[in-house]
Amino acid sequence: MSNAVPTTTADVTAEWLTSALRKSGAIPDTTSVTAVEADPAAAGVGFMGEVNKLGLTYDGDSGSAPDRMVIKFPTASPEIKAMMRPTRVYEREHRFYAEIADETPVRTPDVYHVTCNTNDDPEVDEQYVLLMEDLSDLTEGDQVAGLSVDQTAAALTGLAKHHARFWNGAGMDAAPFIPVIDGPLNLAGEAIYNASIDPFMQVFGDHLTEEMKPVALSYGSNHPKLLARFSAMPHTLVHFDYRADNLFFEDGGDVVVIDWQSISKGGGAADVGYLLGQNLDTGVRREHEDDLLRTYHSTLEANGVSGYEFDQFFQDYRVGLMYGWVIPVFAVGSLDASSERAMQLWTSVIERVQDAIFQHGAQEFIELA
Repeated sequence: MSNAVPTTTADVTAEWLTSALRKSGAIPDTTSVTAVEADPAAAGVGFMGEVNKLGLTYDGDSGSAPDRMVIKFPTASPEIKAMMRPTRVYEREHRFYAEIADETPVRTPDVYHVTCNTNDDPEVDEQYVLLMEDLSDLTEGDQVAGLSVDQTAAALTGLAKHHARFWNGAGMDAAPFIPVIDGPLNLAGEAIYNASIDPFMQVFGDHLTEEMKPVALSYGSNHPKLLARFSAMPHTLVHFDYRADNLFFEDGGDVVVIDWQSISKGGGAADVGYLLGQNLDTGVRREHEDDLLRTYHSTLEANGVSGYEFDQFFQDYRVGLMYGWVIPVFAVGSLDASSERAMQLWTSVIERVQDAIFQHGAQEFIELA
């Protein structure tokens, strides 16, 4: 059926778009989508999903819906979908946009439609689709090149305002779909890590320092302990994938944040450690790290957070640096080794995060096997 919920860009029809945009109120009932064209150059298929850009033609007043937008789906791989289903990452992001995105002071993309059909029966496919603002006119962060100091400061300022809004769990009581950071959904990461570490070592083992290798091999069993440390910190709404490629910058410098699949309740230092440990060139981080950390912390305080001293934040930041090691290991599942950018990205990330971990002694959080 042309109006069935699509599972990939190839399934998207003008009829479905008309129904979806009318249902969300993005276009009036008197308006129809008459044609849709996907941009093959913009297609992206990653480990967890598919993203593409659409061009739409309307008959009638298009209301709040633009003539170009981004569409996002979960992965089409049955194996990866089954692996990710227990983590509820798709439900987290779709319900974030539908229910609480308006609560955060950091800008997120405008959303024109959300399909979020969950099901408790693992034998029944769930349905998820997002139609969102196309941010390509903004400056996108580049994790390979690394963020500039100004971009990082803007990203941390926006992040601190976001964390302050939800500090000590404020505003999250009505969002039960957001898991605690050390709950079963995130604890599933231990199994994913253990399944990924051998193929990761085959591809990137030569890029690990000798002192990092036993830490990497022991990390999996320590994953729950690191999550427990985050849980013991003051709770806020953690993005949990706060990296350059998920950040866009407006002309005035303000940050716009995408990709809210991993949101959790826990310590915000997880986001700060990931951002600084993996998204700046090592020399830039070492030179500007203290000023950037103080930018984040002072913005927290300016937005009403009290009783969280800088020294405590810095210790929490060290935990964030160590936890961030999980990211490049997870990524091996979606790695296209023939992609020069992908290999350059993860090689750079591995070098950066190792340096940050050992500079700050964060390896002490890992009990070696």
